[in-house]
Amino acid sequence: MATLIVFHEVEDGEHWAKAWKPGPGSRHELFAQIGVTARTFKNPEHPNSVGLILEVPDMERFQAFMATDEVRKAMEKDRLKVETMRMLGEFSP
Repeated sequence: MATLIVFHEVEDGEHWAKAWKPGPGSRHELFAQIGVTARTFKNPEHPNSVGLILEVPDMERFQAFMATDEVRKAMEKDRLKVETMRMLGEFSP
């Protein structure tokens, strides 16, 4: 299991947050298709600066999934500024 921290800017933090509301069609449901769980975060002083902690059981599958049209369309719909996305993976020194 890999733990990732992902952070990025969005055009509208409230709009992005609504996509993560639990229920049918949520981003939680989207990621659950490949066994990934997510915790969501917003910067209280800059609400368009958001992040996630992801628990990823299979990194190869995750990377392939992130390259799909389904995920690309979801990011567009969520108004994610893709060029700002940064990802950190947990490691043990």
